Amino acid sequence: MPMLPLSPRTATVVRGIGRTLIGAGTLLLLFVAYQLWGTGVAHSREQARLEDRFDAQLAEVGRMLPDDDASTGDPPPDESTTTTLPPELVAALDPSPGDPVARLRMPTIGVDEIVVHGVGVADLRKGPGHFPDSPMPGQPGNAAIAGHRTTYGQPFHDLDRLAPGDEIHVDTLQGSFTYRVMPHEGPEGDERGHFIVPETAVEVLDDAGDDRLTLTACHPKFSSRQRIIVTAELVDEPAAPLPDAERPGTDDAGSVDAPGPDPAPGDGAAADEDFGEGLGGDPDALVPAVAWSAAFLVALAATALVGRRWRRWPAYLVGAPLMAVPLVVAFAHIDRYLPAY
Repeated sequence: MPMLPLSPRTATVVRGIGRTLIGAGTLLLLFVAYQLWGTGVAHSREQARLEDRFDAQLAEVGRMLPDDDASTGDPPPDESTTTTLPPELVAALDPSPGDPVARLRMPTIGVDEIVVHGVGVADLRKGPGHFPDSPMPGQPGNAAIAGHRTTYGQPFHDLDRLAPGDEIHVDTLQGSFTYRVMPHEGPEGDERGHFIVPETAVEVLDDAGDDRLTLTACHPKFSSRQRIIVTAELVDEPAAPLPDAERPGTDDAGSVDAPGPDPAPGDGAAADEDFGEGLGGDPDALVPAVAWSAAFLVALAATALVGRRWRRWPAYLVGAPLMAVPLVVAFAHIDRYLPAY
């Protein structure tokens, strides 16, 4: 049966809807590409800058401490480990959010990342983030680090590939430390190097009575519904901790909370909380996202208008950079507003 011809007005509306849908689909694909690859470029740039800063910090610490001021190993006789940390190093171990604090290397899965202090939105976009309330890696207790699995370099993408016994190396201002991945029983009774907990099982960050490293990331990929957890025991002697008054897990009098047993997922007192990582997005990014999106639409409309009155392809060639700049900036703010995994 032959199709009835459309009226000019209807044809115009149909063409307009079709072009709008094609344009929206193209923008959506471009945004997905930005999230998967563009964020990786930003992450690589931040990591290069952080590596330079961290190397400079290591050099500075090496210059200001004498050779016999080793910060790892057994303390000198008749001295408490809480007083062996030189004042200069105590000051250096008081970073601000986003500052580099360690280098994390996991040869089994090809990870070599600079760890920053903090787990906020901006922090985790730079690299893996150290939970501020946990000890520094290498120090006594449970040092905890969070990272993304699918965006911003996806440093923890392959945490599930770590096997019991795999080594994790961490370099800090106090020295180099080796951790060994601990075994956990899988749902089918198999032994694996990770376990899965609800997003509220923050007790995995508690002191378990040993010296360990806890790595956390979203699970499954592209979702924050659960967390994948890897724990690794410290093989070396721990570094000297911060003075009691500054150590996480101590009260105002300086006494350390008694360590508890290895935390069982879902049984902690903080089960109604979450890990507090910067995964939920930044609400403050909404206004600039809308503003830059509007700027892109204005540039697009202006380019289309010039193309109609002049020549289409030369107009779009000239207008391309004028549209690309606000579009990329808009993508950056939209990505910052949305959850990141």
